[in-house]
Amino acid sequence: MGDARFGWLVSYPKSGNTWMRMMLASLLAGGAEIDINQIAHDCSVASFPEMDEFLGVESSELTCQEIADARPALHAEILACSSSPLLLRKVHDRYWRTASGQPAFSGTVTRGAVYLVRDPRDVAVSYAHHRGLPVDEIIRMMMDPAMELARAQHSCKRQLPQPLGTWSGHVSSWMEQRELPILVLRYEDLKTDPQAGLRAAAGLLGIAANEEQIQAAVKATEFEVLRAQEAAAGFRERRPESTAPFFRRGVSGDWRGSLSPSQQERIAADHQKMMERFQYLA
Repeated sequence: MGDARFGWLVSYPKSGNTWMRMMLASLLAGGAEIDINQIAHDCSVASFPEMDEFLGVESSELTCQEIADARPALHAEILACSSSPLLLRKVHDRYWRTASGQPAFSGTVTRGAVYLVRDPRDVAVSYAHHRGLPVDEIIRMMMDPAMELARAQHSCKRQLPQPLGTWSGHVSSWMEQRELPILVLRYEDLKTDPQAGLRAAAGLLGIAANEEQIQAAVKATEFEVLRAQEAAAGFRERRPESTAPFFRRGVSGDWRGSLSPSQQERIAADHQKMMERFQYLA
């Protein structure tokens, strides 16, 4: 494995880690423009079924439990085959352990984790558009401790199963783990000062960059730039059944004009403690 390590870019869905991944991909290229559909292997998605390639097994023939148990070995094998010192991986999983107690995201294979947290009211709105589901259904899902992405989809080889749990539980699982160095960034702060957020993420992950490169990477991955690319050529990571663009609005506070008072109150009641922790409730 040598000195190769992962940099995990983590969030609950629709919270900004794709944007952070794009910024870091640009930064690794010196601030150059990027193609959202041609992100390098070093900036991939952790849930893509690479175990077919690296472990020599067909993930479609494994149970969800067998896939989960194989994740630590998969990460180690990917690093063993890598010639790059840092592999960035987008992650939606909560922090979890296998049945044998091994952390799915081990400190022995990790340089650091950047965790993006976003106001759950905006998450609910954005995720509803992304999934093509009613907002009330998303609000229910955000309180489901058994919520898991792609559990029934691994047979089609699109993504590996990813345990989410509740929105609050997802955030706390990463904040409370002591296995990995972690940087927690609010999406709202990243929108206000993307240079500062990118600078902090690069520092955690050991990416050498000067201010000119940081500014160039931010400019190359502005929301309008990414949205224009998707409009022109699509985005292969968007859900096939979704009718909304992946890069839809990217704003903070969209919930104010999108959620009913009762929906706002339900989310605040469901996640009060964590929302107060991140100053989402006045």
